[in-house]
Amino acid sequence: MLSYILRRMLQIVPVVWGVTLIVFLLVHATPGDPALIFLGPDATTDQIEHLRESMGLDRPLYVQYFSWVGGLLVGDWGRSVIDDRDVLGTLLHLFPNTFELLVVSMVVTVGIGIPIGVITAVKRDSLVDQVGRAGALIGLCMPNFWFGLMLMLLLAHRYTLLPVSGRGTFAHLVLPAITLGLPGAATVMRMCRSSMLDVIGQDYVRTARAKGLNERAVIYKHALKNAMIPVITIIGLQLGFRLGGTVIVETVFAYPGIGRFAYQRLLARDVPVIMGNLLLFAGLFCLVNLIVDVMYGFIDPRIRYD
Repeated sequence: MLSYILRRMLQIVPVVWGVTLIVFLLVHATPGDPALIFLGPDATTDQIEHLRESMGLDRPLYVQYFSWVGGLLVGDWGRSVIDDRDVLGTLLHLFPNTFELLVVSMVVTVGIGIPIGVITAVKRDSLVDQVGRAGALIGLCMPNFWFGLMLMLLLAHRYTLLPVSGRGTFAHLVLPAITLGLPGAATVMRMCRSSMLDVIGQDYVRTARAKGLNERAVIYKHALKNAMIPVITIIGLQLGFRLGGTVIVETVFAYPGIGRFAYQRLLARDVPVIMGNLLLFAGLFCLVNLIVDVMYGFIDPRIRYD
């Protein structure tokens, strides 16, 4: 197991390097001069050139890239051109807020998706199954920003049950977490239902029933455990995609996390912060995939990491 984890971590290195190159090229390929955007249209040519020189934008592109990567290796992710804040320090300061939102949203995703997936599989083609599938389809079709605005209008504006924005108490997490987690619950529910339907028809499930085990033990101890491999894969992917979803959800609810921070600095064309955010997201996505792969061996003992 340890050797497998070490090999996977070594494989992450070229992936992250490729991400740094792609992120750097994409950011520098977008139209607009960061110095001109920061100074405004009334800036003089001398002011723009001075800022470009201080930001290193006057150097060749390959020199800028290797200078940035060299800084990453020693923990220097650059400084914001807007307020001169340290990029890495700012991201580490805001990340616990986003991590808290991600955890609660995943509780919503798993807590809704798996139970409904199991119930709809057990009651296949019943009214419960049809309602569950229809609800999952609606959840997949709803854009995050629209769903968040509707929750805000209903639960925060009309009935004032929950705070509309900010962070501080658990109540501030409810609306953003539901907005972020409910669409993912629809995906998990569909995968769980499909996987359960495949497993329920297997011989060992019929054998368990023939031995006289009660239906709850058959479903949750035998069937669900063996149906969890594809579900775990989807949950891991959902967690990775959820990182990108925080940009929209945190902006809608004015939640002080790295997603909202990335959106604000993207509008301001703050290049060091944009690259730092994208690199952090990519690294977390790789880490989540590694954790999911390791979890396979705990769920199914037949899987070995030799």
